[in-house]
Amino acid sequence: MIQRIGCAAVAVLVASLTGPALAEWKVLPPSDQRQPRPEAVPPGAADIKPGDPWPNDDKYRWMIGELTIPERIDEQPVAGKPVALQFNCGDGGEVHVDGRLESRYDNDHPALVLLAEQAQPGRKVRVDVQVYAKAQGGDSFGEARLVVVDARRALQPLALTVRPGRVTGPVPDGIIGLSQGGGMSDYEPATARKLREGGFRWFRMDNVLTGTVKKSENGELVYDFTDLDKRVDFIHAVGADPILAASYMPQVFDAVPDHNRQSAPRDYALWEDLCYRAARRCLERGRRVPFWEVWNEPNTGWIKPGPDDAGKEAFTALYRKAVGRDDVKPETVRTFEAYARLYRATARGVLRADPQAKIGGPALASGPFEEGPGVNGKGFARGLMLWCEQEKLPLHFLSWHEYFQESSMIAREADTFRAYLRDFPDLEKQVESLMITEWNEAWWANRPMDHEIGAAWCADGVVRAIIPHRIRRPCFFYVKQNDMNFRGDFSLLMKDNLPKPSYHVASIFNHLTGNWVEIGGADGEICGVAAWDAAKTRLAVVLVNYQFRYGLRRRVRLSIAALPTGLRGGGWREFLVDAAHSNVWHDAGQAVLFKGREGTAAGPAFTYEATMPANSIRLLEITR
Repeated sequence: MIQRIGCAAVAVLVASLTGPALAEWKVLPPSDQRQPRPEAVPPGAADIKPGDPWPNDDKYRWMIGELTIPERIDEQPVAGKPVALQFNCGDGGEVHVDGRLESRYDNDHPALVLLAEQAQPGRKVRVDVQVYAKAQGGDSFGEARLVVVDARRALQPLALTVRPGRVTGPVPDGIIGLSQGGGMSDYEPATARKLREGGFRWFRMDNVLTGTVKKSENGELVYDFTDLDKRVDFIHAVGADPILAASYMPQVFDAVPDHNRQSAPRDYALWEDLCYRAARRCLERGRRVPFWEVWNEPNTGWIKPGPDDAGKEAFTALYRKAVGRDDVKPETVRTFEAYARLYRATARGVLRADPQAKIGGPALASGPFEEGPGVNGKGFARGLMLWCEQEKLPLHFLSWHEYFQESSMIAREADTFRAYLRDFPDLEKQVESLMITEWNEAWWANRPMDHEIGAAWCADGVVRAIIPHRIRRPCFFYVKQNDMNFRGDFSLLMKDNLPKPSYHVASIFNHLTGNWVEIGGADGEICGVAAWDAAKTRLAVVLVNYQFRYGLRRRVRLSIAALPTGLRGGGWREFLVDAAHSNVWHDAGQAVLFKGREGTAAGPAFTYEATMPANSIRLLEITR
């Protein structure tokens, strides 16, 4: 009799020779912490099958299985073919095959692990799965299915070629920056040094003006920039350019009561004066702020219109023109009116103090679309352009936020912003860059941000979207948590500045220099970039193995037909970020960037071969 999971946690998979659908799973008691892989299945295990509920709690559970390779899968004979297991259960976990860690997964990024390269029906394979305690939450045993994998994908090396003589453009000074909502967990010199080591060249902070103004007992406004000074000083210590999001509203300026500080100002002249004072303060202290972003996510209601932001006919007409239709919601127009007026006041105030400052927005929550994944994005993006054109306001950069989406969506967002700009030739000449001022694998607590899946998501986005679609300043959200609690936190750094895998990925990209050179042969799973710096005599190649769902470990063979002369006879070395390397989640004692193999590049030709696990990053470096 099959017992529902109640005491749960180690499972055995026994597959019938007729196919994977008749598999049986068993589970054993949970644990408060991650545990070593069990040696055997204890007696008394409870049964569970795909589709059954899984406890959505703070417990860890192992699954163990002796899987028998069937003769046929989906009516297809399997003898001699690659056979893999598609797996998804709970909030996430890791899958081991015959004692080897193959892949981590979460409920949005299910696993695909190879069980046999050349299947022999009747052969048993031990499968161990540790299902993690919840971070986001996953309440079912979603999938355990055998599949036959294309042999070219599973077995054959993907042929990649690098041509150092074919330059495609300069490598920018920094590729990944930082973003912080609210204040930092600390402003210690050690934290600044760690971020400087990571090569971060810009740092966006919001919520920088919220506490700058109060009223004295006699009713006078009192300005205090202590917190602003501390933040800008820290960014300066990191060696980064500040991007300050002019936000949020000091309580004494509120047009409507709002404890989240999202109110529009009761008097836009007060806000303009505050922006003037803040920009002037930074200049006077020798801490100039080159970029000012106006507010934060106004398209989703993060600004609350005041009584005077009434949805006037002029703004209604402008918003209708922006979206290209007449059926616009009055409340959306009121919110846009508040944002447009706030943008004008911010630009006027900042530029009065610092005429060389760059002003931009609209800091959208997701892309410039009306629906999916954004909301009101087109209206606020095109509406801002129409407003700047009408009011003769500057628009030096366009900004938005993106989490979780595949790299193809991020590329589409950048292309759409540029398509809108083509309708505004004068503004198109002004806009110097696109910025994703908040960017990470998820906008909720999510386990991949603790380990290599989140790092691979970032790396894939850099290679497939950020670099080719010229998104100049992506800002990783956010910097640091001040503990060692693995809870799916956004942070790059943990307590004592221990880096997560995403920090290593950012550092790898940020230390690329010279010129991009041609790299060919990528597919939907493996991608990469190559940079040749003749002055430093360094050729660096970054390879990424990431697929949104069912990523598989892959073999790669990278060839360089003709090494630059200065590299011949030099050395090569590889650095790994994956499930078992450079990964604080896997081993907090080995969280530094891991150096793997090394050798001599005799030249003139060079070949590098590797097996890349799912959700992994490789840096290949060849130097004099």
